Amino acid sequence: MGLFGKAKQKDENAERLTALLDKFEYPHLEKLCTDVMKKSPQMTKNERMERTEYLEFIWDQYKKGTLNFQQVMDFATSQEIVSKDFFE
Repeated sequence: MGLFGKAKQKDENAERLTALLDKFEYPHLEKLCTDVMKKSPQMTKNERMERTEYLEFIWDQYKKGTLNFQQVMDFATSQEIVSKDFFE
């Protein structure tokens, strides 16, 4: 398929990830970071992260290749954030 087909696939996953992350509430984002990625954004003592900071952290990890769409989808279905047929 070549490089162009592969880039288009990445964009499709990014759009799907955006739609999926819109369904996450704050506790889900926090749990995704700690349970799936085993790390979370750095914060100072007694500071609570904002939802947008978690989202930025998750996107950074996705762009670095540390996190992929399938991991987020598996987490979302196991936590019953979305059903298995959400993207079908």
